[in-house]
Amino acid sequence: MVQVTLKRTTLIVRDAERMMRFYSDVLGWRVDYQSTMKLSGGIIPGGKPGDEVKLFIMEGADKEIGKIGLLEWVSPRLPDPGPPKRRLGIGNVVLVADVPNTTEMVKKIEAFPGAAIHSAPADGSFPDPRGAGMIEYSSMAFFDPEGFFYETYFRYNRPNPETFLIRRTTHIVRDVERTIGFFSNTLGLSKIQDSTMQIEGMLAAGKAGDTVRFAVCKCQHDYYGMAAALQFIKDPLPDPGEARWNYGIGRALFVAGTDDANGLFEKVKASGVKVTREPFDRAVPKTGGSGETKMRSMGFHDPDGMVWEVNQRF
Repeated sequence: MVQVTLKRTTLIVRDAERMMRFYSDVLGWRVDYQSTMKLSGGIIPGGKPGDEVKLFIMEGADKEIGKIGLLEWVSPRLPDPGPPKRRLGIGNVVLVADVPNTTEMVKKIEAFPGAAIHSAPADGSFPDPRGAGMIEYSSMAFFDPEGFFYETYFRYNRPNPETFLIRRTTHIVRDVERTIGFFSNTLGLSKIQDSTMQIEGMLAAGKAGDTVRFAVCKCQHDYYGMAAALQFIKDPLPDPGEARWNYGIGRALFVAGTDDANGLFEKVKASGVKVTREPFDRAVPKTGGSGETKMRSMGFHDPDGMVWEVNQRF
């Protein structure tokens, strides 16, 4: 089985430096990589070859996984879709995190221009997925300055991370079954949770009491850096149609690694998903422009339209 290792979620943004400051000053992350480069084109179905982009890769609690990429088109600029929306739909993502201190983080979010609290901290509990009793927590949700949505937890009766820790990226999808099947059978990820439940009011989609199916696949770690899919079963969210296959500001993509790019691509083709670019060799600049990293890369959509960029480093 060819297996991918999920490295990060990359967010396409208007202003990568502003978002870098948000991740640094509010969430306590550091810059792991930064570069301005020319696109080879094709992996992301937006822009064109030769476009100049700026990329920051932000590192949190883990040096290898659970990272965030901040990608900005510098020249030419991407079309601005207007003010960030405060509601989610099919094609959007939810970044789910554990936090070291909810009170201090709320203060910093409220003070950062453009960021907004969606739901104030509230206490609750849910069964431990591992069967170890109940987890008591305080949860809150917010939008970052670019309109990406975060759902966070501080756990009263479990250890909390020293740094904001993204546990999973949840993609709101048309069909959980197809998406998780692709994650498992094509990408080699392991499904660890699959449940049907009613949502509460913290999620900025649907309404409290809606029924959803929610499934999670782990990658390298049993607790964080995971990929998940969420489908509204009753009542279904509006289907955005094929327009959502085009990428621009406000969209997110998964970036992963593999030890066998060619073998993985054969499985991707056999699955029938849309390929954005077949495997090709390239070199990307290292931080500071001193040297290059050589890799074989490819791009494809999952069944619900989210783009995956997968790289094999040499």
